[in-house]
Amino acid sequence: MPAQTNSDTKIAKKKAQSQKIPFVDPLRATIEPSALSLLPPEMAIRRRALPIRVVEDYLLVAMITPEEPVAIKSLEILTGFKVRPALAPKNSLLKALKKYYGNGYAAAPRVKNRQPGAKQKPIAKTVTVSPGGPCTISVISNKGGVGKTHVAINMAYCLAKKGGRVLLIDADLGNADVSNKLGIFPKTHLIDFLENRKKMDELICQTKYGFDFIASSYGEFKLANLYYVQKIKFINHFKKISQGYEFAIFDLGAGISRMVMDFALAAVNTIVVTTPQDFISGYACTKAAFSRYKDIEERLEKKLSNYESQRIFSPILLINQVSNLRQGFKLFDTFRNAANEKINSREDKFRIKPEYLGAIPYERVALRAAETKKKPLLRIAPRAGAAQSIRHMSTRFLQPDATYNPRVKFKKSLARFAAILSQKE
Repeated sequence: MPAQTNSDTKIAKKKAQSQKIPFVDPLRATIEPSALSLLPPEMAIRRRALPIRVVEDYLLVAMITPEEPVAIKSLEILTGFKVRPALAPKNSLLKALKKYYGNGYAAAPRVKNRQPGAKQKPIAKTVTVSPGGPCTISVISNKGGVGKTHVAINMAYCLAKKGGRVLLIDADLGNADVSNKLGIFPKTHLIDFLENRKKMDELICQTKYGFDFIASSYGEFKLANLYYVQKIKFINHFKKISQGYEFAIFDLGAGISRMVMDFALAAVNTIVVTTPQDFISGYACTKAAFSRYKDIEERLEKKLSNYESQRIFSPILLINQVSNLRQGFKLFDTFRNAANEKINSREDKFRIKPEYLGAIPYERVALRAAETKKKPLLRIAPRAGAAQSIRHMSTRFLQPDATYNPRVKFKKSLARFAAILSQKE
């Protein structure tokens, strides 16, 4: 056995022991053909995961990085089994994947908008983590300065670090705040796509932070006021490119315009960012979203046959710049009580049921350093309390089944996205 193989095996065994998970050498193990057939070749190669066998009610899968929760969740969705990961030596697993699956994916397409230091990831021919497409997350606020864009950027960075394939879209149309925060200014923007100068996949910029990015631009009135045909065009092309991602995050503009609300409510998860100083403004934003939510549901009920309106609106509240985490819990209780007393008590058909994502402590020095260096906070200050809070919050989206989802009656998550954005006023 070559020295390198011995070294890989020793490292893998030691890592498996420390993580208290099984060790397996896929070149020596007995592989069940029925287990192999559970996973599409392109996903097996992309995830570097090799199904070994079904044991009772779980599937044993050889992996190099079994600690990635996104990978485990993806495999469970694809195979329909509870996955038990087993750590395998890297070289052995790669050889086994080639042996059993061959070249499961095509060469990755050339990405024109690649930032310095960005590593190009192979893109599978067909990457479908779930039949409904990616987990869509919109981030909104009623006013600027509450940290909305920082939340979107660092959430994207954190989910990418956890192993997810993430697309961040600067949908703060006409402001391009993500570009400003990261110092990334691609030559192509959404306006180029909407005016037929570029295809949407040509807008994708690979960043050195692990997530992909589609930029907006400054001062474009046309972007800030999309008309019906442009929204339809966006929907159709977004549905196509989004199949290569597990998460799509929309950083939307501040305020409660109809377009912002429609994009926000089209996402499976709508995050409302506020602060203790602007708490009333945050409540007003949520109230406006609820009003638009009711209008959308009633329109969908009339437009779609056999559609049963979703009676519960569940915005996800994130309180930024708190003095301590206890303050966040207290403010959420105040928020929930106000929603019950001033909204739910006056409604016959619909209800608002806010969820609490968490609170982020205000750390001026770390935040200023992130803005100065134009990097994600989690990259330059991973141990800061704010960074730890965002990292903890991201687990909510890694385990979506553990939370209430009022939109489950849409069999495909992108179906709701399309249904909302394609409405004519």
